[in-house]
Amino acid sequence: MKEKEKRIIEAAMSLFAKKGVTSTSIQDIVNECGISKGAFYLYFKSKDALLLETFKYHFELIHSKMQSVREENLEPRALLIKQLSCQFSEINKHKDFIIMQMRENAVPNNPSVAAFIQKMNAEASLLVKNGLASIYGDSINPFIWDMTAILQGMIHSYLKYIIFDKAELDFEALSVFLVNRIDDMVSGLIRSDEKPILSGDELTLFSPCSGISKDDLLQAISHYKLKVSGDLLVTLEVLEAEIQEPEPRTAVIQGMLANFSQDSALSDLKESISYYFQIK
Repeated sequence: MKEKEKRIIEAAMSLFAKKGVTSTSIQDIVNECGISKGAFYLYFKSKDALLLETFKYHFELIHSKMQSVREENLEPRALLIKQLSCQFSEINKHKDFIIMQMRENAVPNNPSVAAFIQKMNAEASLLVKNGLASIYGDSINPFIWDMTAILQGMIHSYLKYIIFDKAELDFEALSVFLVNRIDDMVSGLIRSDEKPILSGDELTLFSPCSGISKDDLLQAISHYKLKVSGDLLVTLEVLEAEIQEPEPRTAVIQGMLANFSQDSALSDLKESISYYFQIK
């Protein structure tokens, strides 16, 4: 991202948070940045297009922090706790921007933003689901989506206190507390004769395929290509070429995804591609 583009996005986020999207004009934004309207339109076609980019920028800030945590090679429980703590911390930093979204109901009025928010929610849910699967293994498989929904619900409940009541919480202690509560629930479910309420086949809420595009997949592949080498790099290059085909061959994609078992860091990408192409 070019420095001027980043400056425009950061200025817009600040103004949107203070004044709201509707009350912020393009002139306000260019004045804040010290640029001309002509320079603005070199990067963004409209204020709506800029609004979408502010969401993407906010998401990428959180995603990059999460990725750096993952690269610490922590054991699964410590990893999930640190990811949750990181999520709370990053959202807290930008809570004024989030309040603006809620206040102005910006999502339904901008279909592109709505689709992107759906994608972000799906990725957040997959992060939780994969974290729980890594901690509890096969014992939790029948209830994995129920436990994902429960933990997501608890996260959202505490976020309301953090965002709207401006509660000053210890995010690490909160994350440990939440995972301990999941321990209690998993223990109870394993001892019970209850049947799961949710299953993967019934869910669209957690599925990234409803909000993800081929371009999203290709962008993610490009991101991971910078971080791997050898056979995994070749696998990503083959996947990239196949997805770019007018009619991608599912069998080829499925074969390439089988190679991802070598690296758990690629599990989110594997799941997104599998959902998109309906590979079981």
